[in-house]
Amino acid sequence: MFSNVSYSAENTCQIIVRFENYAAQSHQNEDLTWHGLDVDFAKALLDEAGCEYRFVSIPWGRSLKMLENGEVDLMLSVSKTAQRMRFAYFIGPQKQENIVFAMNAERSYSINTVSSLFELDAPIAIQRGAYYGSTFEKRFIEEQDTDERFIYVPDNQLKLDLLRHGRISGFLEEKYNIVYQVQNNPDFMKVTISPFVINSEPVYFAFSKTSVSKLQIKKFEKAFLNIKKSGKLAVILKKYNLE
Repeated sequence: MFSNVSYSAENTCQIIVRFENYAAQSHQNEDLTWHGLDVDFAKALLDEAGCEYRFVSIPWGRSLKMLENGEVDLMLSVSKTAQRMRFAYFIGPQKQENIVFAMNAERSYSINTVSSLFELDAPIAIQRGAYYGSTFEKRFIEEQDTDERFIYVPDNQLKLDLLRHGRISGFLEEKYNIVYQVQNNPDFMKVTISPFVINSEPVYFAFSKTSVSKLQIKKFEKAFLNIKKSGKLAVILKKYNLE
């Protein structure tokens, strides 16, 4: 079902928005309603633009390809890279993202540089297609033994399972997600965060160039400026203590 507000017969759009049921950014309740930081961002923008929308749950590993193909129209909290700009329009930024190293508190590591991640005694879980910053990418390309140093996982739950069973040294993740999980999810009771920030940069609304027209993008750009000027974006950030 598509849902919305300010529906206009002569100026309608229907947007499929990708989320993942994970942490504070986006989670689905038992009644199948979506809540969270990115959910609030999506609703604010699309409501302002007068669009209908439908939320779908898709793991990160598949979602970028689906955005490229136009199977989903919008993803949130996406880093802007040259590769992604070939198939997506970027509007924003939404907020600042901080990538950190999460590990077992009972088996912690000292991480002081990005290179430290390539010197651990157990592999690190990462997600295929995820962006961990230019410094990490450059070091990753230089690394000869990436198959031994890193494990690709399709979703966030598998990262936690591997950590719990001692199969990995840790995983890379957005800091806010880990802080939220440690505070609210018993499964994260033994998870701790290295204070070193792997990468910090803005993230954006990413719209598919395949399924979203340039005319629609102009409407979304205007809607973004409106919710920014009106203070709606600031209210959302304040709600999640991200001012």
